[in-house]
Amino acid sequence: SYELLSHTSSRTNLINQIISTALSTGIDGINVDFEKISEEFGEHYIQFIRELSVKCRQNGLVLSVDNYVPQAYNQQYHRKEQGVFADYVVIMGYDEHYGGSPEAGSVASLPWVEQGIQDTLDEVPAERVINAIPFYTRLWKTTGGNVTSEAIGMDQAQQTIADNNVETYWDKTTSQNYGKYDIDNSTYQIWLEDAQSVAEKVKLVSKYDLAGVSAWKLGFENNGIWQVISDNLNN
Repeated sequence: SYELLSHTSSRTNLINQIISTALSTGIDGINVDFEKISEEFGEHYIQFIRELSVKCRQNGLVLSVDNYVPQAYNQQYHRKEQGVFADYVVIMGYDEHYGGSPEAGSVASLPWVEQGIQDTLDEVPAERVINAIPFYTRLWKTTGGNVTSEAIGMDQAQQTIADNNVETYWDKTTSQNYGKYDIDNSTYQIWLEDAQSVAEKVKLVSKYDLAGVSAWKLGFENNGIWQVISDNLNN
């Protein structure tokens, strides 16, 4: 993708293809999600966003751009510039602990999510910021010193809790229900995403006057969660 975005001609070609596909399918907008971009790639990336934003505006398409929670090592995304050119800057408010993480932990603890919002608001106006919440959680397995995990959806997480007769409790530090159990010399841990945890995250939208909430990803949610989102957006 470095080659693709570092030349004006190939950028223009890509943008024209994106716009024509969007118009032919009748979608409302385009969401851009480039991950793990390097320092030297940053300038080409933001130029791509600038040029794409012009074409989107000309064609009545909404442009949103996905971003990590701000950290010292991802400044090359130029969030401040994105906030000028894109309609919405989306914070991926998850993967605090991720697949391959050396330690078990929450995918999106409330303090971590809130800090990510505050740091984004240092660069981007609130009316352009969307906070994305996870519909998934991770089931962590620790065997000896070895930590592994798998991403599972809300219903599967509840099923796992039920199947193993796990007593969960509300963990105030993460604002999540937490459960732990042992099988065959392995310890399993889970920080649940459920109605309670999602409600707390969605409340941050009105607390900070954000543009809205989005989620990753469809299929991991349970049926009731849409009502929880709706109820807590309007508080």
